[in-house]
Amino acid sequence: MKRNISITLLFLFTAFTAGAQDTLRVLSYNILEGMVKDTTRGKQVFTDWVKTHRPDVVALQECNGFTQKTLEELALSYGHPYAVIVKENGYPTGLTSRYPIAAIQKINENMTHGFIMAKIGKFNIVVLHLNPHKHKKRRAEIAQILANIELQSDKKNWFIMGDFNSVSPLDKERLERSGYVDKQKAAMAKRPAVLDNLANGTEIDYQVQQSILTAGFIDAGKLYDEKEKARTGKSVITSDSRIDYIYVSSDLKKKILRCAFIYDPFTAVHSDHRPIITELKP
Repeated sequence: MKRNISITLLFLFTAFTAGAQDTLRVLSYNILEGMVKDTTRGKQVFTDWVKTHRPDVVALQECNGFTQKTLEELALSYGHPYAVIVKENGYPTGLTSRYPIAAIQKINENMTHGFIMAKIGKFNIVVLHLNPHKHKKRRAEIAQILANIELQSDKKNWFIMGDFNSVSPLDKERLERSGYVDKQKAAMAKRPAVLDNLANGTEIDYQVQQSILTAGFIDAGKLYDEKEKARTGKSVITSDSRIDYIYVSSDLKKKILRCAFIYDPFTAVHSDHRPIITELKP
């Protein structure tokens, strides 16, 4: 029995090491209430779409209706033998992987939707979904997440990704042109008991995103966008108010080959978010 276990562990290690020689492809997607718009058995349309992008790691938000068992089954259908869900009620976050997921922490205390911390090979992973309604709650949640990261001895190879429900100071010019404040004020006027997404009721709240940048993490999407604009004169970020991000630790900055939102016929209709995918060289 011990020999069989050793052989299995060696196989998994060898498989991941071999995979590490190729690029690492990471996808983050708010799938809208458990991919509610895919009504096929086993979410076959979603599964087929995931297969076309061949991600090694998938970070999911709004895994509504899924259990640990059913998320494992979904993940296996697109080639990921490993899966973790933060909870089995509400709007859970989830993580699936082609490679073993280790050192799993599921943190729900003081969090609206919970977050997952885990290791996949040498990579440290955080999957989050911050509060959608209150800017002060989002500030508290990201502070808790960053405090947990700070406690970890390994400071390299980090991914922080998901639905942040907040905007970045790096998009300030775009947001000011888009009339973002007026749109938020109108939304708050309709739901005053629920929404409080502007600082002091009048200003864009950048504190969530600024705290991540101050902690030294790199906005992979913005970095790639700036490179593409310099190369082609065109931006790959088309939304005026993106709230989905993939952040990486600074040691991974030079490894980013691409990071962009996916716009295709599937993503146009199956969620109110666009997935974001990044690819890193070994």
